[in-house]
Amino acid sequence: MKKYALILAAGKGTRMKTELPKCAFPILGKPMIEYIVENLEKSQIDEIVTVVGHKKEVITDLLKERSTYAIQEEQLGTGHATLQAASLLEDKEGVTFILPGDMPLMEYPLMDKIIRSHEEMGNDLTIVSMMFDNPKGYGRVVRDEYGVVTSIVEEIDCNDAQKQIKEVNSSVYVVNNQALFQTLKKVKKNDRKGEYYLTDIVELMHQTHKVNTFTVRDPRVTMGINDLYNISIAEKILRDHINKSHMLNGVSIINPETVTIGHDVIIEEGVWIYPNSTIVGDSIIKKYAKIGPNSEVRDSIIDEYAEIRHSLVIDSKVGKYTTVGPFAHLRGHTDIGEHNRIGNFVEVKNSTTGKDTKAAHLSYIGDAIVGNRVNFGCGSITVNYDGVNKHKTNIGDDVFIGCNVNMVAPLTVSDEVFIAAGSTVTKDIPKGSLSIARNQQINKEDYYKHLIKPKNDK
Repeated sequence: MKKYALILAAGKGTRMKTELPKCAFPILGKPMIEYIVENLEKSQIDEIVTVVGHKKEVITDLLKERSTYAIQEEQLGTGHATLQAASLLEDKEGVTFILPGDMPLMEYPLMDKIIRSHEEMGNDLTIVSMMFDNPKGYGRVVRDEYGVVTSIVEEIDCNDAQKQIKEVNSSVYVVNNQALFQTLKKVKKNDRKGEYYLTDIVELMHQTHKVNTFTVRDPRVTMGINDLYNISIAEKILRDHINKSHMLNGVSIINPETVTIGHDVIIEEGVWIYPNSTIVGDSIIKKYAKIGPNSEVRDSIIDEYAEIRHSLVIDSKVGKYTTVGPFAHLRGHTDIGEHNRIGNFVEVKNSTTGKDTKAAHLSYIGDAIVGNRVNFGCGSITVNYDGVNKHKTNIGDDVFIGCNVNMVAPLTVSDEVFIAAGSTVTKDIPKGSLSIARNQQINKEDYYKHLIKPKNDK
């Protein structure tokens, strides 16, 4: 029997008060719907269908071919949203696992357990429920005197007795396809809200089908995201889980409540991560590297024994035994070689460096290919932008660049070159040369007393 997942991701999420559709909002640097899809892909689900609506292109651009799509042009409730997938699913035999697109904490082992329970119990509809001592805000799971589930009643429609029920609906279901869509067509619009509730299928199906529940032990895993405060709660839960996993695998995290590590980050044993550091995206931190304090690494590879201190590394690679920072910025496909020093207030963009190269402070290296054993003096820069286009600077091995040197690209600096401090270099420099490109110094004596009149001079 085939198994389908139906993600309901068409809503606006008005309580989020953001331009992004709610399901695309990032948690630890990754859109929340991607957590759901990644877990579904690891589960026993055969096909994923996503119902999109508000700013649907944002969701489809994120997921691309990982899902097929049904479109809900007008948001008329969860029942109406589910019905939009009828053309894709109603003629197929199997079961559909329905879940909201704002539930990023449910992982695939639990998904598989829910589906297995549905099959083993012979259910036609399985409601994933939760137990709360204070169930305010949730739809209640209503049972008859024999314990049989008869309906789900939204809190706004509950009577006083129903409000005391502690078993609530999580908005996750497993349901047999053909029964699902046959029943959905019988659901009537709710007079109070003008919407079609998916929960109404429970009351309709219990009369002729087997309806049961699967109760999750930890309600946090079925937590939905409704506002930015919920985002912060989900991030804390994920952060604690991710950090604990890394620490148990041999990563030393100092003051872990201040450290944020993304879901997809790979960190090898022996790494040290210091307070107030963030590592997200497709980043890899290799053995014995040190990150932080106060550093951010995004979509980057930090090699063995490298150190990143008080710095920002984005979409870049840092080689073995290299130190970056404090207050350095690497970005735009930068590849720093081994045993480099990228020091205080140095920015490197779209550049590569060889071994034993140093830019200790106050330099900009942009669109450059830099060789081995190159020294950038304080304030030296590659002038890569002419106002219209970016140009390349090629620097060979064993080059010494003096302080406050401007290298105006396009430019080639060959091996074993010395560039005198204060030079503005506009022409290629041949191997073994000393390049001096500055005006002759002129001293005008007695200049000060002619420029500034003495205070007693009236």
